[in-house]
Amino acid sequence: MSRLLRSRVWSVLALIAGVTSLWAGENLWLRLACAAALAVGIAQQLALLARSIRRGTLGTFWIRVSVSTMLCVGVASWYLANSQGMPVLVAAGLVVALTGVWWFRTRPDVVQLQARNLPGAPEEPVEPPRWPYGWAGAVMCGFLLLSFVAATLSLPAAVFTILAVLAAAMQAVTLLPHLRFVRYNKKVLETLRAYRPVLTMPYDGQAAFHIGLWVPYVERTGHPFTVVTTDAVAFQRVSEKYTMPVIYAPMGGRRAIRAMLPRTVRAALYVYNGNNSGFMKVRRVKHIWLHHGDSDKEVSFRRKSAAYDILVVAGQAAIDRYAAHGVRIPSRKFKILGRPQIENIETVTTPISTIDNPVVLYAPTWHAADYKNNHSSLPIGTAIVSALLARNATVIFRPHPARRKLPESAAAIAAIHKLLQADALATKRAHRWGAAADKPSFAELANIADAMVADVSGVVTDFMQSLKPFAMVATGDDTETFRTRFPSSRSAYVIEWDLSTLDDALDAMLGADPLAAIRAERRKYYLGGYDNGESARAFVSYLQSLAAPRPVKSAAVNPPSPVQVEQKPLQPAGQ
Repeated sequence: MSRLLRSRVWSVLALIAGVTSLWAGENLWLRLACAAALAVGIAQQLALLARSIRRGTLGTFWIRVSVSTMLCVGVASWYLANSQGMPVLVAAGLVVALTGVWWFRTRPDVVQLQARNLPGAPEEPVEPPRWPYGWAGAVMCGFLLLSFVAATLSLPAAVFTILAVLAAAMQAVTLLPHLRFVRYNKKVLETLRAYRPVLTMPYDGQAAFHIGLWVPYVERTGHPFTVVTTDAVAFQRVSEKYTMPVIYAPMGGRRAIRAMLPRTVRAALYVYNGNNSGFMKVRRVKHIWLHHGDSDKEVSFRRKSAAYDILVVAGQAAIDRYAAHGVRIPSRKFKILGRPQIENIETVTTPISTIDNPVVLYAPTWHAADYKNNHSSLPIGTAIVSALLARNATVIFRPHPARRKLPESAAAIAAIHKLLQADALATKRAHRWGAAADKPSFAELANIADAMVADVSGVVTDFMQSLKPFAMVATGDDTETFRTRFPSSRSAYVIEWDLSTLDDALDAMLGADPLAAIRAERRKYYLGGYDNGESARAFVSYLQSLAAPRPVKSAAVNPPSPVQVEQKPLQPAGQ
């Protein structure tokens, strides 16, 4: 039924009927047949318009140029057959109407893009006009209907001309903002292509800090790169916080995503496991999974990770983590490059037992709504901080930046701030919280601290570089079960959720430190054995290899004859 409704047959019949009416003369039945055919052709377009309004798709409703032309010619012919004199006015009206149709012939397939920090691109977006095609189509339907009625009533030819001029004027009013919108999007697209990005970072997360963890190393490649997103909040936050070009596709369609990844882009670097599927459908780009941290959390062994072309991981622990949870990924997809972010973390040289007033970093992770995946120790954070203060420790309190405004998180963070403030006034110890703990990098805080208390999170892996002692909070498991589930805790002192092991864990961590001997082995297992900035250099070198021009295929040459070829035994892969 839909195909029949959209068929051009009705417009062809209307055209034939209109032209035939010029020779119908006084033949009443032929005139009625011609009028009926014209009415059906116009009614078809009115039905399509009504359906678009009912379905809420008026913004994409338009009348094809061929259909509009046939209906206009048919109605004009009907007008000439019914209106006496002044055929020039009807002809002029037809020319005006067809000019309006031809002027607004652009199809509704504009690639909508916005850009910030892109040199040469307009910063202020042009909002898309509301129903640009719908209004133009509605105007044309109105013109055809009114002109048909006027011709049937034998109104003067000037009426047809006036209706045509009004229709063309209304289409122009509709078209002008659309032209500005098209011009803006074309400018953004042309500027993006001229920028010639080689690397890009698709990102639909809203925390923005994920991007900042990797940007310094992408910048070191010396190649132009962009951040691309289909999320409005991500677009705003990333572009405000960083200086690299950020490209946003409001509609998030396939054409827009492909447009955000020009052909100069060689690799897409993913740091957040959100809505990445649309970007990954662009197969001419190599898709690299970086993640924003290495931890034993559930997000670090998701099955969807197998869809990426390459998984850059810190160490063998990440590869084993996937296998341990039944996620099968070919070994060729993994690239062990350590953690570039640890390049400035210093390795400890003195045992913590020699320090009387240790500095302890408390870095709980974010609160998850799903209890099974919630690893945040914030609900018992005041007890942990109080125990540290009782041991004369100077505390640096740095909660995860995400979800801080949740009522549960906000209340716990405020309570810990109050506790540290009171102790600082009483003891003069230089505790850090709020901006004083958030502004420095994690590496800076790790160098200041003598030990750390954390949850199951990426900061544990990064802190391993220091070889300093650390404790981890088990949210619901006993110590042995926790160490089995989360292998990163095997070199950590475990604080159980009921606080039964709190004192023993802190005393061991800040005292004899019996786990010191195994931390070096665990560091190599989790961080790949890189040291002294080697990981950062290896990562940058790998990105540069991704950005290198693709090798040009050499011209075909004739193979040597069989007698010239020495058959060599096959060697195992990698030899």
